[in-house]
Amino acid sequence: MTAQPLSPEFAAGQLWRCKGRNPAEAPLVLINRVDQHPLGGEIYHVSITGVQIRSPAAPGGFVTALPHIPVIRQTFERSEAEFVRLQEPDSAYLEGYAQWKSEFEAGTAGSFGVAISEVLDFIESALASRSA
Repeated sequence: MTAQPLSPEFAAGQLWRCKGRNPAEAPLVLINRVDQHPLGGEIYHVSITGVQIRSPAAPGGFVTALPHIPVIRQTFERSEAEFVRLQEPDSAYLEGYAQWKSEFEAGTAGSFGVAISEVLDFIESALASRSA
């Protein structure tokens, strides 16, 4: 199946391939839910697979999937996203979403607007600092 160019519309159930941190990494980003941001725009609640994030606490030393990451439109634009196919949302995001929503409403959580590769670097750094 040939990937299609970036669509101006993003919706739950869309699977996108994004540029990774290196040529061997090709993250797949599944949009599970779309929320309207109170100040305008949308927040996309995505799951990311096809990654190798170093984590001393993970089995084998790597995390290969992230069930919930909140991002905005610019994340897709900055990640050279290519539409892959439609797919059912992954219910594994719900636990992380519930925690994020509570913290977002309290004003202590936000969303990423950087490329997926930068999100992965940030998470890898955060996981490394937790185990230090």
